[in-house]
Amino acid sequence: MRLVEIKEGKARIFIPDPKEYEKNGKFDPSWAPVFYNPRMMFNRDISVIAVSIISPKSIIDALAASGIRGIRYYLESNSPIEEIIFNDKSKVAVDLISKNVEANGVKVAKITNRDANSLLYEVITDYVDIDPFGSPSPFILSSVNAVKNGGYIAYTATDLAPLEGSSKNSCKRKYDVNNSKLSFSKEVGLRVLLSKIVREAAIVEKAVEPIFAFYNDYYYRVIIRVTRGAKRADESIEKLGYFYECEKCGFSGSSKDPIEKCPRCNNKVKISGPVWLGKINDDSFVHKMIDYLQNFSYIKNFEAVSILLHKILQENKYPPGYYNLEFIASKYKINVPAREKIIECLGDASQTHFSSKGIKTSKSFDEILECMKTLSNKV
Repeated sequence: MRLVEIKEGKARIFIPDPKEYEKNGKFDPSWAPVFYNPRMMFNRDISVIAVSIISPKSIIDALAASGIRGIRYYLESNSPIEEIIFNDKSKVAVDLISKNVEANGVKVAKITNRDANSLLYEVITDYVDIDPFGSPSPFILSSVNAVKNGGYIAYTATDLAPLEGSSKNSCKRKYDVNNSKLSFSKEVGLRVLLSKIVREAAIVEKAVEPIFAFYNDYYYRVIIRVTRGAKRADESIEKLGYFYECEKCGFSGSSKDPIEKCPRCNNKVKISGPVWLGKINDDSFVHKMIDYLQNFSYIKNFEAVSILLHKILQENKYPPGYYNLEFIASKYKINVPAREKIIECLGDASQTHFSSKGIKTSKSFDEILECMKTLSNKV
């Protein structure tokens, strides 16, 4: 295995030379003997900022691969880290982690060659990072067991087809959710993931509080805080419910229990649930991330991270779900006005990072439709 050195953040690591694993001039990170995905740099940039705020003393990078994530936590987060467990079930990956840890002077590293679930049932830590290839579902219960009371877990999910309702059977299997493809499916998917985490944590009488969550490129990333207590777990469960959307008039909303008929036109609705209907971002945490961002001016995604954080802060004011303007316009055969014009017309709305075609607002569906019709006539 020939290695090449790459730089990410303040880390310099060795990875398998992508050129050795190309097929017909193309390369996928999963084809290499050790996984390193440059498209996840944005995810890792944001995670380093979040860990700076969380300030854990102990971290488990349960599916470490090249070790880049844990190494960056050590080099960049300024946290009082006393131990980072780098784990991977691949011996080849573990050998490469050892090389990369040494090259970056990570003095608090413990490297293990274990099945992630087996390891997570044997350790207790402040912060667990679950960054799998595909669904994090197989690691949810074990990671909840591994975290201290008041500790944090971060999950990445790249299996968007089931989460967004395109693969209904897969969603039922992996997340135990009856999912439909809705016009605001990008947000639905994240809330399906959180629903699964909440319900798994409740099994062991632990409660989940999302502190930061977002969608980007082809994945979701969520960071949660976990606390003990049956009552708290029950309160988390109470924040689950259902999304629905009418195929006839385009009306959508959320409800505690599943409904069959549209409250607006009485037509049959598509439904997804149970999903998480609580907040997905903590305002104070996002404010801290914005404040901390100035310390990370060296990252390649500095501007993009700043844009995302400010969008999240704006949209966090509004109820769950967003309105897909193209979807609504198609139902009423009108032109799609500029998003900013609609936001201005409503007076109480924002963009959403989930979709360039969506808005979030506390205004009613009919008020949105009226603005769209009025502006469409002026196009």
